Amino acid sequence: MKTNSAIKSLFICTLLSTLAALPSCAQQAGGRGMPAEAREQIHALFDNHASIHREVKLTADGYTALTESDDPKVVAALKKHVGQMQLRLGEGLSVRRWDPAFAEYCDHYAELDHEFTPTDKGVRMTVKGRTATAVKIAQNHARVVSAFAAHGWSEHDKKHDAVTR
Repeated sequence: MKTNSAIKSLFICTLLSTLAALPSCAQQAGGRGMPAEAREQIHALFDNHASIHREVKLTADGYTALTESDDPKVVAALKKHVGQMQLRLGEGLSVRRWDPAFAEYCDHYAELDHEFTPTDKGVRMTVKGRTATAVKIAQNHARVVSAFAAHGWSEHDKKHDAVTR
């Protein structure tokens, strides 16, 4: 019997040591929960916000946004960023959880339909909410992203109001 107890104890100690040695999900994803490549795209957009042209049309069920640039590097970053965020949010992961507007957007992501269309100079995004609340959240998200494009890094660290909280 002592042998079985010793084996169980050794197994548990080994398992706990192994789990403790594993990096956390945040560390695996680049330290703050976002993979390095995704952070690079976002930073490129903040760094080059002055070269981004964004037009948003609010609709009864959400919004349509055309976000473009004449700089080919910014165009590539725009396209890559939108694809990365669609994948991330579609997998149930979050972004900017500390920002009330983004936390709300992540929480209601499944209530939103997203249509991403690449253009020669960027992206066209159409977002439609399936509920009245989701429509408000989508439109709020459009306003926040427009503020990022307009103001760059000075807007980055701000918290943005949620519309349902």
